[in-house]
Amino acid sequence: MSQDREKEHGENLREGTRRRHLILLLSALWPVVLGGAWLWSGAREGVWGVLLGWPPGALLFASGISGLLWPGDARIRHFTAFGSLIGAALSIPYFALAGPAAAALLVSSALNFVLTGHASLARGRLPEGVPAPQMGLKPAARAAQDEASMCYLMLTTWPLTLGEQARRVSEEVDEALALFDEKGWLSHPVAYHRTPPPVNEIRLRKRSVRGISFEQITFESRYEPHPAEPGRERWLSHERNRTACAWMLRHAGGPRPWLVCIPGIRMGSPRLDLSLFRPGYLHRELGLNLLIPVLPTHGPRRVGPVSGDLVLSGEMMDTLHAASQALWDIRRMTSRLRLEGAPAVGVLGHSLGGYVAALLCGLERDLDCVVVCNPPSDYPTMFWNNAPGSVVSCLKSSGLDERKLALLSRVISPLALEPRLPPERLAIFAGNADRVVPPSQPESLWRHWGRPEITWYEGGHQAFLNHQEIRDRLHATLSAMGFLESLS
Repeated sequence: MSQDREKEHGENLREGTRRRHLILLLSALWPVVLGGAWLWSGAREGVWGVLLGWPPGALLFASGISGLLWPGDARIRHFTAFGSLIGAALSIPYFALAGPAAAALLVSSALNFVLTGHASLARGRLPEGVPAPQMGLKPAARAAQDEASMCYLMLTTWPLTLGEQARRVSEEVDEALALFDEKGWLSHPVAYHRTPPPVNEIRLRKRSVRGISFEQITFESRYEPHPAEPGRERWLSHERNRTACAWMLRHAGGPRPWLVCIPGIRMGSPRLDLSLFRPGYLHRELGLNLLIPVLPTHGPRRVGPVSGDLVLSGEMMDTLHAASQALWDIRRMTSRLRLEGAPAVGVLGHSLGGYVAALLCGLERDLDCVVVCNPPSDYPTMFWNNAPGSVVSCLKSSGLDERKLALLSRVISPLALEPRLPPERLAIFAGNADRVVPPSQPESLWRHWGRPEITWYEGGHQAFLNHQEIRDRLHATLSAMGFLESLS
């Protein structure tokens, strides 16, 4: 009987492997066919057909060919998913030109979107101990959504750092490495970060979004890069970024715990930030006061057309200064909360906000808990794996490689800063199907933090707080940490 079970198990493994290989092959072949159909159909319908049909057609055809030639490059799936998504969207106005053919393109684009997500899950490698995600329609669609969002981030976050600009970036990194080594910051990263003063003067404005009343606070950041740091004057030239901002929801009456909720990249508007952190749950149901800081260069602090410009732009010193200023501003806010009598101050961060929260854990002892969701922990690896190939090649040819970037990034690396809170006051939530921040990133942070509580939920990058079981788990986690004691 034991031999029969082993034989059956072996057959199941082989069948699963064959199915996986078939999915991966189809995920590369089908975009070529679908992209060709879009291009051919668009050419037949004249100028408007080309305008509507060629963007998804070119993305799908090119990414399909690339997937056949370079199947190990994860960036290809970003473009395939994005091409499928805009194909499904553009097929609706395309009905006016192509009639029934548009319906076939709509269905085919939607199917390819799901197939891309399925292939992404099948190809993803999980660290030991991470439960495998379910393979179905909904998980595949969520994975494809993550892949498409990564394409958007690639196109808007990492501009073409080429030619003279790439040489300047490389030279700035070399100058910074020499300065940081001289100051001892590479061997002792925590010394790079100065302790900021509490906020003294704030400006307060009452606002409301979607029926949710909150207060907007602003104050002068007063953050400045160290003297002689490369990129210092460039960073200080961004006037709007020098005014710090946050959204605040507080209860009337006696003191309550404050939860500092740090949003991710491209956030920074009250509509997006409040939607992410669900004040109906955290503020009203749990009874917490909430402080949601706007990260540097985001929202009203933006320095370009897109919220979050310069944070992950390929300008390495700008990335470093953005992280440093985020820590500076949030530490000033938490110090003020303590001075005003807050009985407890905790931090909850998602995605880029989880990364900032993890850095705070390496600088601040006076926090009652830190909870991070889908946190990146290794920025250099994320950059080299996801930045456009032309950017990576040009930076490398200019003298900037993975080793230099990893060394410079030590001063803003959660894996180089020792946590100042014990493991019982730390917690990690991570989606096992996350294709934006792969599970290896939170798993590395979990090991560095001494293996605190970690919850692997079934879902992608944006699923946090969307499901009742996750909210229940967060409630239990905060209760076990003693963070909710003053509410009872």
